[in-house]
Amino acid sequence: MTQPPASNRRPSNSMVIAAILIVILGVVTAVGAVTVFQPLDPVTTQADDIFLLYQPVLAISFIVFFIVTAGIIFAIFRYRRTGPEIPEQIHGSSLLEMTWTIIPIIILVALFIPAFILVVDLKTPPEPDEVGLEVEAVGHQWWWEFIYPESGVRVQATPPDYENLVPPALVVPVGETILVRVRSTDVIHSFSAPNMLYKIHAVPGNINLMHFKVTKAGVYYGQCYQFCGLRHSDMRFVLDAREPADYQRWLQDARRAQGLGDDSDAAATRSE
Repeated sequence: MTQPPASNRRPSNSMVIAAILIVILGVVTAVGAVTVFQPLDPVTTQADDIFLLYQPVLAISFIVFFIVTAGIIFAIFRYRRTGPEIPEQIHGSSLLEMTWTIIPIIILVALFIPAFILVVDLKTPPEPDEVGLEVEAVGHQWWWEFIYPESGVRVQATPPDYENLVPPALVVPVGETILVRVRSTDVIHSFSAPNMLYKIHAVPGNINLMHFKVTKAGVYYGQCYQFCGLRHSDMRFVLDAREPADYQRWLQDARRAQGLGDDSDAAATRSE
């Protein structure tokens, strides 16, 4: 009895199942990459840079995940033991070992260089003449306080009403570089609004600097991302980005509400 030509052989049922699973894996991987694994829309220039780096990192990660997982699925169904024979052994292949060593090194170096440049940029404070507004973000158990040193305005200087919690607002002008001095009065907190795509710790006895420039006016929600006690979930705030004219009106209103006079009085005080 002769064997049919190799070209006419039908794939085994196990290989058909493997192919179906690999197709499903590819669909799930692609859909996940463009949906649930996407960050929130960036609203600062720094977040734009982070988003730009995140996309190729995500793509490479999912490609590697798909190739490795598809290879495992193929091997499970193709080489499952059905008799005494064993598959071809490749142990000691210099070509393969060099391939799966060199390729990851190239990928890691290609990702490290732009990531390092971005981290240095995020950690390097802007020059004083580039700063449009300086703010202090002070973490307490359990609320955020925002201090505007030049105008004397303080937002949420005392604990809020937790039964009717209204998160304090960090109001900033759009299009200007904001320098935030982040610190804590008690335990470690973490300051971030998700649309900024990065965060920074508030550490007792230390001041950490964070700078950003908001590109889109709007209200963006933030919170503490470091568990800091029983009311950790109440440490929320809003990043209220306004057009420069609207910001100046808010600042004037805030100064008058806190008995500080108008901004011209603050300018006169600074000049003295």
